[in-house]
Amino acid sequence: MSIAENISKQEIITAADQCVLCGLCLPHCPTYAIAKTEPESPRGRIALVRALYEEQLDASESISSHLDHCLTCMSCERVCPANVDYEKIIDAGRAITRKQRNSLTQSLLLFILSSISVRKITKMCISIFQSLGLYGLFSSIRLFNLLPETSISIPNNNIDSSSSGPKVAIINSCAADLINDQTIKSAALILSKLGCNVIPQKQTQCCGALHQHTGNLKTAESLREDFLHSLETQKLDHVVSLATGCGAQIKRYSNFDESPSTNDLVNKLIDVNDLVLQQLNINDLTFKPLAEIVYLHKPCSQQQITNDPKAVERLLQFIPDIEIIHFEDQLACCGAGGMNTITEEKIADQLIENKIHEIKSSSANYLVSSNIGCVLHLHSQLKRKNIDTQVCHPITLLAQQML
Repeated sequence: MSIAENISKQEIITAADQCVLCGLCLPHCPTYAIAKTEPESPRGRIALVRALYEEQLDASESISSHLDHCLTCMSCERVCPANVDYEKIIDAGRAITRKQRNSLTQSLLLFILSSISVRKITKMCISIFQSLGLYGLFSSIRLFNLLPETSISIPNNNIDSSSSGPKVAIINSCAADLINDQTIKSAALILSKLGCNVIPQKQTQCCGALHQHTGNLKTAESLREDFLHSLETQKLDHVVSLATGCGAQIKRYSNFDESPSTNDLVNKLIDVNDLVLQQLNINDLTFKPLAEIVYLHKPCSQQQITNDPKAVERLLQFIPDIEIIHFEDQLACCGAGGMNTITEEKIADQLIENKIHEIKSSSANYLVSSNIGCVLHLHSQLKRKNIDTQVCHPITLLAQQML
């Protein structure tokens, strides 16, 4: 068996050896909670990857399946007393088992998302599909059920790009760009109103997160280089992330490239919720009252990018009369996990079941989440259950209420 390209065999074995097998991660792992088997736990997967790199095991469909089930929620890393770099280990394991996967859907989606020209064509096709109202014809196809049907109304105010305030570039996710997500328009509008100089980005560059976590490390590296190159000459004060999954990946860039330019970009990275909250505390901006119930979903990746776990809640409280509700299992993964809502739909559906049941039992009008994958997964499940709850990014809801 050949070791995955560009990965140090000994580096992965050393990282895996840091695991002391204490099991503190087990109660926090969503897939272990379902399967209750060791290969579906973080320490079990670490053992599998170590065996692959020590060449004690050959890559097989069974091993690939156990590694692919991982949602990379990183809950295990947050509770690990030995500070095991689980993310590095699972990515390396998937790099070896990547050839065992035969998912045409996954390969096609990765190709579309990473290619700007292909994404533009696909985006046009989706717009036609949506305008013709063809959802019903493809309701049995999971991928089509993910397409949002938004009723959020964003003011058509002009964006002032001449402000002397902080110079910011807003980084949209390639998935959000593909589906005409309104978050980037909302973020640009609010930040402009708050005095920021929003620098328009000609194209949405893929950060490489999905490729990284599916083991396609060579493509992830190429996308990372393109992403860095697209921003390096702009002399920005902030690089603003709209999707927590992308933000978590960009935050990791220094682990792959320790150059000053990369470290500089990582240091300028900020979640859009954090930046808007900072600016609202020093600038006046008023919002229309919203006497509605709003469920707040906290993506797993949000904990990786923000230092303020209550930032979104405090942000939404600027809207008068709003009632914010947390899920009873608010720290539990919803099951979206990158592409898992498409590639591992059985697990994804099991993990989101409690959240959907809770929303159905409520009279919530809105559900907000800062991760595009979670938004699409939540929207799809609510639509399947005929639950009329609007799902959006918190910044989009904020923009809707802006006076």
